[in-house]
Amino acid sequence: MKTPFSLFLALCLTVVARAQAPATEYNADQLDQMLGPIALYPDPLIALILPASTAPGDITAAAQYLAGGGDPNAVDSQPWAPSVKGLAHYPDVVKWMNDNLPWTQTLGAAFAMQPADVMKSVQQLRAKAKASGTLVSTPQQQVDIEDDDIRIVPTQEDAMYVPQYDPDVVYDVPEGYAGPFITFGIGYPVGPWLGFECNWDDFGIWVGPWQRGWAYRRDWRNTGFGGGRWHPDARAGHVLVRNFYHPGAALPGPRPMAGAPMGARGVAPAGRGAVNIAHAAPDYRGYGGATPRPSSPAPSGVFGGYNRGSQTRDYSNRGRQSRQAPVRSAPAPRSAPERAPSGGGRERH
Repeated sequence: MKTPFSLFLALCLTVVARAQAPATEYNADQLDQMLGPIALYPDPLIALILPASTAPGDITAAAQYLAGGGDPNAVDSQPWAPSVKGLAHYPDVVKWMNDNLPWTQTLGAAFAMQPADVMKSVQQLRAKAKASGTLVSTPQQQVDIEDDDIRIVPTQEDAMYVPQYDPDVVYDVPEGYAGPFITFGIGYPVGPWLGFECNWDDFGIWVGPWQRGWAYRRDWRNTGFGGGRWHPDARAGHVLVRNFYHPGAALPGPRPMAGAPMGARGVAPAGRGAVNIAHAAPDYRGYGGATPRPSSPAPSGVFGGYNRGSQTRDYSNRGRQSRQAPVRSAPAPRSAPERAPSGGGRERH
């Protein structure tokens, strides 16, 4: 009797130990919760926000600079990461990220460790919003599906608008709520600080020379975009990950940006209809009843998320056809700087 009992006790202890073992990385649901507030932003803005989130101290410094009347067009002289300098041209975003600093810090740590998973979450959330009918082309933004990628670029050549929405609504519309779902504030200028680009081919951020217009971004690898893959600063990144990469902890939730439609908050969540996104786009992580992807290997040390073969697709050889988005008259833009942000700072490409 002792032997069977001992085996049973050992089995129970093993199950308990596994249940109590800390998570080694953020899972798909956690990343979707984390990325929901920004997944429907235009690609050029996503490409700034993700790297900038790995420098939360610079975000705070930029927010204080702008709140004190600092000129966004004079940020090149500031000792911030290049992505934060670029983001300073969109003060509403900087203020929102600083007002929700715990979320920003968590996002930065997650992006440093799991960049491919973070960007896959953006694509999956866009597929879900498109299937629910809340992500559509507007006079402010163009939504394109190219192969298995959903791209969002400004409709106008010289202006970019920051979308405002409630993530509790746009991905799973409460029954009885008819909108509005996404609204836009004023138009902000575009300029040389937008040399950061979402690379959906291998799920990373690419940094290269800026060109006016948006068509080149759809086929930049074949049209000489140049540059290289973005990586976080190693020393600052180690500190960020050590302090804020906690997959087993509760996730901080940011407040929706000021101006976001909030009418659905008064609608009872019961009775929400299931959104079937199985055919909206390839299912990166098992939504819609598809076979879930194999578990990702645990990160191997700080920034172990980079170059993990199971997280990265081969470069595309599909020869995509570039299409110029329609250009419409933009509102009077704010003055743009005459030169690109300095290549110095903590970001490497």
